[in-house]
Amino acid sequence: PWQDNCERLELALSLWVYEARDLPPRRRLRCHLHLDGTLFARTTAKVAGPDGELFWGELFQLAALPPARALTLALCRDDNPGQPVASITVPLAELAAARQPLERWYPLSGPGGGERVPSVRVRGRYREVRVLPIVRYKELAEFITFHYRELCARLEPTIAVRHKEELAGALVRVLQSTGKAKSFLIDLGAAELDRFDDREALIFRENTLATKAIDE
Repeated sequence: PWQDNCERLELALSLWVYEARDLPPRRRLRCHLHLDGTLFARTTAKVAGPDGELFWGELFQLAALPPARALTLALCRDDNPGQPVASITVPLAELAAARQPLERWYPLSGPGGGERVPSVRVRGRYREVRVLPIVRYKELAEFITFHYRELCARLEPTIAVRHKEELAGALVRVLQSTGKAKSFLIDLGAAELDRFDDREALIFRENTLATKAIDE
């Protein structure tokens, strides 16, 4: 709670580790996530197929991180985690610069230099958010608390789908702090029912602020 009264920088990394290819076949491997050399997370151990392909499909949400410059993805044998089979280091500035999560295949380097170069597909976003003391948000919180209906009605048709999830989550968190989250969800749900009254099959199925807020 004492942090609420201080200006601070919040650092967070969201990373999907999807899959890898051109790996040594039939090896049991994990993908380790390091920030500036410190291990922060790792996938479950899975066996690469005879064609060298391996699928994880795991999401890592790392929050309250210390300052760091680089993310290293290291593929390690489950029985010898200290000796990476292959790795890649990605500057966090690269993940922070993209407005949306960045997805790509990263070629991996390692000992041996075989004919095939292993690679891993990940999708990540690194965020640096400067948070002001909570007193600086008092007027904004009051405005949202008393005018969220009008705010949502005006923003709903104007913002892209990709921004609705982030906005809905932010509104839920603000209104939780003011004790209005339940009323907010009820009002959005009622508006959703009114909007799709003649198209029942679409109720709570489209990408609206209501569906995103309920998921939150």
